[in-house]
Order: sequence, then C-alpha cells, then structure tokens
Amino acid sequence: MTSAPPISGCTLVPLGNCPIQPTTVAADGKGVIVGRSPGATLRLDHPSISRQHASITLQNDKWTITDLGSRHGTMLNGVALIARQPTPLRHADRITFRPWTIRFEQGAARGGSETIVQASDAGMGMNTVQVVPAAKVKTDAERQLDGLINALLAIQGASTEAALGLELTKACVEGTRAERALLVRFMSGEGRLEVLGSWPQGAETKRPVSRTLLRAATEGKTVRLSEDASFGNAQSIVGTGINGALCVPVMIDTTPEAFLYLDQFKSLDAFDQIASFSQALARLSAFALAQLQRHELELRQRALLDELDSARRVQERMMGSDSGDNGVIAWKMVSIPGAVVAGDIWGVKSFKTGPTSAVFLGDVSGKGLGPGLLMAAITAYLEASLSGGTVLDRALVDLSNFVASRAVSGQFATFALAEFDRDSRTLSMFDAGHGYFFILGADGSVKDATVVGGVPIGVVEDFEYERNRISLAEGDRLLLFSDGVAEQTNEAGEMLGKDRTGAALAGSTSCQEDVERVAKLLKDFAQGTKYIDDVTIASITLSTARS
Repeated sequence: MTSAPPISGCTLVPLGNCPIQPTTVAADGKGVIVGRSPGATLRLDHPSISRQHASITLQNDKWTITDLGSRHGTMLNGVALIARQPTPLRHADRITFRPWTIRFEQGAARGGSETIVQASDAGMGMNTVQVVPAAKVKTDAERQLDGLINALLAIQGASTEAALGLELTKACVEGTRAERALLVRFMSGEGRLEVLGSWPQGAETKRPVSRTLLRAATEGKTVRLSEDASFGNAQSIVGTGINGALCVPVMIDTTPEAFLYLDQFKSLDAFDQIASFSQALARLSAFALAQLQRHELELRQRALLDELDSARRVQERMMGSDSGDNGVIAWKMVSIPGAVVAGDIWGVKSFKTGPTSAVFLGDVSGKGLGPGLLMAAITAYLEASLSGGTVLDRALVDLSNFVASRAVSGQFATFALAEFDRDSRTLSMFDAGHGYFFILGADGSVKDATVVGGVPIGVVEDFEYERNRISLAEGDRLLLFSDGVAEQTNEAGEMLGKDRTGAALAGSTSCQEDVERVAKLLKDFAQGTKYIDDVTIASITLSTARS
C-alpha cells in the first residue's frame, strides 16, 4: 500500500509593524491559539485582540482558521470571517487581527508564482517623509473624478488580482504622468514585496521601492518622499535622479491591504491633483480587491460545505438505530450535528444466538469528509468482525490495527465498546481512550465506574485492551456520550465537562430520561450557540423482555 505524503507544517509571518517573530507550526494536530491571553500559543497583546481570538489548526489534511467569537473579528484577505466557522487557508493568505496582519505560508508552496521585489532605502538619499493632507476644497475636476469613481465602484472589475493590478497601475501612470506605478503588498517584515501589478511592464526592476515610504503608509495615510518639505520645489532626490515618490495605502475596512506606489513625475505643478487622483484610484482598487477576495473566499467555503454535507450524509447512514429492544438490551440514543462533521460512531450489534449484545460509541479525530469516511469504515469493519464470531477483546485489537494501517498520518479514534450479558447480568467494558460514561442506578444514583482504559484505536498496533466486568442490578443503565458533550463551551469559554453531566443525571430513572436530561443540559449550557462538535448520547439497560 502506498503511504500518504506527509502533511506539511506552516509558518505565520508578521507583516508591517506586527510585533511578533515568524512562527512555525508543526503538522502535529496541536495547532495554534491566537489571542491576548498569556496562555495563547501566538500572543498578540492589544486591546482589540480577544483573549482567545482565533485558532489555526490542521483539519482533515487542510490548514483552517476559525474565529473563536472574538469581539472585533478576524479578516482573511480583507474579508471578515464568520465566527466559529472553519475556513480553509492557502499559501500567501493574509490574516488580520486588527491592528496587525500576518501572512500564512505553507511548506513547499513558498514562492509559488509570486513576483517579488526587494524594498530598500539604499541610494534613495531622502530626508523627509510627509503625510499628504486631504484636500479641503475640491475642484470641479475632482468632483467629476469622484463621480466617475462612484460609478465604477458599482461595476464588477477585473476577474483576477493580476488583471486588476495591471489596469490600476496603467491608469495611474496615464493620470499622473509618473514614470512608473506599482501595486504591491508585504510578504514579510524584511522588505519582501509581492507585485500585484506594474506599469509599464517590467517597471518593478527599474529601481528599489522605498521601504521607509511603505512603512509610513502602513498607518493608513498617503505619504510622499522628497528632499525637503516643499514637494513642488524638489528637483531631485540625492543619488537617485528621481524627483519624488508617492505611496497610497489601499484600505479595506481599516486595514492596508496593498499599496499603490508611484515615482518620477514629469510635472509637479499640480501635485495635489496627482495625490487626489491616486487616492481615488486606490479607493476603486480597494473595492475591487474586496470583491475578488470575497468571491474567492465564498468558493472555498462552498467547497468545504459541500464536502461536509457529503460527510454528514455518510454519517447519518452509518449511525445505528436511535432506539430499540432486542431481547438482551433496550436503548435510547440521540445524535445532534455540530457545526462541523466530526465522525461520531454509534452502533448496536445483536447476535443471533446467545445471551449477549454489544454496543459501541466513538469519535474519529478531525473533521470533514475524511473522518466521516473513516467512521464508516470503522463501523463496517467492526460489524463484519463481530458477525464473523470474533470475541470483543480480539475484535478491538484487530480494529485498532485496521485503523493504524489505513488512516492518514495523525488519524485515530477514541472508542468505547460494551458487551451486555443478560443471563449473568454483567457488563464487560472496553475503553480505548474514550472515558465518557456513567453507570446509572434504578434508584437515581450516578456512579463513575472504575474502568482500566487504553490508547485510542489506530495509535499502537497490537495493543490489548483490558476487559472490565461490572455487575448490573435491575434497572441499572450504562450512559455513554461523545466528547461533543463534555468539550462544549459556553460564552465564558468554560467547558461543560464530565462532572456537570453526571450531576444533571442524578435522579433519572429511565433511558429516555437520561438522554433528555443530558441534551437539555447541553442546550442550556451552550446558550444558543451551535455545537462545536457532533454530539451523541446513548443510554442502555438490560431488557425486561425475552427474545
């Protein structure tokens, strides 16, 4: 069997004035929590950053970003993300946690087809960087230009960033009589720039771009470079032979998404009009870029939702019956979808002869179509193994080996497998890293049964799981639930946990009441937010009927 290629890690690169070092994230499933909290993996200390602002994780072999309900939101390529909805990341994406932006770089994708120039002040000889004030009184020409821009804002622009950059820089040169114009964005804090467009063609190779001017423009203001405070009187910048440079930030919301850079003007007599014209084109560029990025993000999310919908259909078909009585056991189960398919597993295995019946509940690591398919494979394999007469002890070892040999790197499943014996009134429990269960008494008592567990299935080959035998009195029940219950958070970021679940079950006397109590507890605790994970709750008791 050909092994799957290793999943590459990623690097988070600070842009502009973002006060962090480049951070490498390994593809080990741990991911990164971005926030203001001292415990955050990537700490950004600013009042607009929430304590737990966003997460960047590897889900189903894809790097994704999720805004964790932050107060001021997270932006991807200038588009605001929907809270708690994972969005796939791609190489060179720009992630904004206002006021700062980082760049997402992944493995071998570095470089790609990007055009790169180096920002440097070498030989520029400048000694003045000035903020260009907004015009107090607009001329008729400026008002006409604003009208033209407002009309153009209603029109869908170019279909790609490259096409947009070409048209924008060409218009800048024609309208300002500059020798060249570039549309660029930061790739790192060390001066690497991605060229989105340039005019005339090859203009980016003529001379360096002023790093000082670009950094000044990151504050969101149009800036110019000249030898003295009087731009109109400056004839040259020492050592360069150019008479001035202008940098206009392309603002999406309150964040500079890119920069329009112009230099070497044929005439400086009407510099205010040059600046006004360039600022108007930057406004047009901002609108068009935002539209392009929003459309591209919608395509990504639609593809992810289609994948998750397929996984959901697989999961629904493979989940066992939600209630029944086979003469050995009676059960009640409820399954509640989370925000993202997470691969919950549930099933009941009835044997044609003998006094025993088995149930299983588990959760495949990761989210999406991959875990959904693995969940289906696990269910089918276990059903076939038990139908073939394999005893539960051996069946669980074989299942773990099956997952270890076929799942992609880092995939596993927590699993609880229970066998009920009607005649001896005993329960044999096998715990593969799951741990979420209680023994409920007919008198309303709740017991956290002592069970010796083992590693999740798919982690260690040939691991032998211990059989834990528990005696059951009349009316006793086994309550199983997935980690979507225990790990659900409330608005304060607290997890519901196993203890709260056990407390809510005190006094319950039937399978139906058991699952209803846990489902209500979860709903009340989540306070109306969509569950972050799939939820499965099952209560099983020995049958009072006889098959």
